[in-house]
Parts: sequence; C-alpha cells; structure tokens
Amino acid sequence: MTQDESQNPGSNLVGDKEANVSHPEHSEGSPADSGHPRAGGDPSSDLEALQTKCAEYLSGWKRALADYENLQKQNSSARDDDRRRVRSNLAEDLLPVVDNFGYVTKHVPDISECPEEFKKKFDTWFQGIGHIERQFAEAMKGLGVEPIESIGTIFDPNLHESGGSRSEPGKKEHEIVEELIKGWKIGDVVLRPAKVIVNE
Repeated sequence: MTQDESQNPGSNLVGDKEANVSHPEHSEGSPADSGHPRAGGDPSSDLEALQTKCAEYLSGWKRALADYENLQKQNSSARDDDRRRVRSNLAEDLLPVVDNFGYVTKHVPDISECPEEFKKKFDTWFQGIGHIERQFAEAMKGLGVEPIESIGTIFDPNLHESGGSRSEPGKKEHEIVEELIKGWKIGDVVLRPAKVIVNE
C-alpha cells in the first residue's frame, strides 16, 4: 500500500464500484441486445390486427342478422299457412249450410192459391231466410272464400266437375249451360269444384 492509498483508504473502493457499474446501453437483456421489439410494438401491425378483428365481428353480426331475418320469414310463412288452413276448414264446414240456404231460395213453393194472411207470413219468413243467406255470404267473403264462375264459361277441369251434358243451339262447345252445385275457392285453392252441365 502506497502512502497515498494509506492516506485515502476509500479511493480503491470507489474505483472498484465504478468499474463494476454496467452501462445501460450495454446491459444484458436490453432491447438493443435481445432482438425483441420495444414495448408497444409496430403501430401498423397493431392497426391491421384490430381491423381484422373488427371485420370478423362485423361478419359474424351480419350472419346473425341474416339468420334472424330468415327465422322471421319462416315464422311469418308458418303463421300465414296456419291462418289459411283454419279459414279453409271453417269454410268447408259452412259450405253445407250455404248450400241449404241456396236450395231454399231456389225452390220457392207456389203459394198463389193460399190465403192472403198465409202469404204475408210466408213473405216475412222468406225475407228472413234471404237475410240469413246474405249474412253467410258476407261471412264467407270475410274468410276470403269466393264462388267459382260457371255458367257461360268454358269447362275447366281444375274448377268444374261434370254433372252431364246436353246440346243447346248457339252455345260454344264445352260451354257451361247450367250449374248444379256451386263451387268455392280461397285464392287459387279450390275448396269444392262446381258441378255443372256442359254443352256437347
């Protein structure tokens, strides 16, 4: 130990500490030496990843929306089918009643020789029958049911059922000249074909 060292015993310790202090730019594990990207990464890469994720979410949302719209259409179509089925069933149940009213109004008995009092009562009764028949016709119309046109039209096997034939001068071939039983339909669906007589 030199004279200076003996006079300053802490000088060697300070020097040793300075020698052991590592510089930040050359310390082990620093970004410059490790080869790893700095904190935060590449902004352009982060933006691309975010855009990709947003596109995936948007695509999934569109698929979910399309599935929901398809489900609504299917449910709406099923409800429409149910309503048509109910109307058809109800109309078919009412057809015999409507037919009977038609028969009554078509085959009116001859009461010309009956007493006047009876004629008045019969007229009142017959007017009531006609009123009920019109109410049934309105009810059928409300269900979407309409009669099939027959007399004067050409026989259509999709709408008419042949009940016979006869020859009438001045009529076209297969023209319907008489309706035996009225036919009914809902839209394009035939509930019952009209039974008719055609010109041969």
